Amino acid sequence: MRSDFSEVEQRVKSYWYTDGIGELIGGGMFLLLGLYFFLQQYFGDQLSVSVILESGLVVFMIVAIFLGRRLINALKARLTYPRTGYVEYRRAEKNTFWRRILTVVFAMAIGMFVIVIARNVNAIDSLVAVTGALVAVILLVKQGWSSGMPRFYLLSAISLVLGIALSFSGLSRGYNLTVYYGLMGMTFAISGGLTLQRYLKENPLPADLEQQNG
Repeated sequence: MRSDFSEVEQRVKSYWYTDGIGELIGGGMFLLLGLYFFLQQYFGDQLSVSVILESGLVVFMIVAIFLGRRLINALKARLTYPRTGYVEYRRAEKNTFWRRILTVVFAMAIGMFVIVIARNVNAIDSLVAVTGALVAVILLVKQGWSSGMPRFYLLSAISLVLGIALSFSGLSRGYNLTVYYGLMGMTFAISGGLTLQRYLKENPLPADLEQQNG
């Protein structure tokens, strides 16, 4: 019985990622993170700006989680649900609350981890390699294994290879992370865009809804 529930849950998660919208929003967030590290490197010698940027990283990650989810839901309500319906794997309200709390704590921990490492590790290769590996593990476990979508295994591998490759680039700390998040953002955007394009082509709007929108 438990395996049946696990299979149902995986199908629901697979449906959540079937339109690529999540990757498009995630790609946008990665690009913003790339911009953040570029600004941090560019204004690195200005203490006041550096303090503001470092404090803003944690705030950005927390806000991005909640606003990103809302934006994804808004786009799905407009593009996905009218075509293939709304599906949800219902959890106990108590579990949902604690999952959200843990998500916020996890985001704060990642933000603090990056800040601490950036301040104390002199070798940028260590930082960008760890960042690539961390993102790879998140993609592998949270998206790949839980949804069964093959493209997340590819994105995980790209993150790992990119982090390792950039560790030998010789770029400064901020620019190394700028390149990593910029390339990952574009990779996510391409993956999400192609997936959304295929989804819209395979699932046209019903005739009555198309007439209303027209």
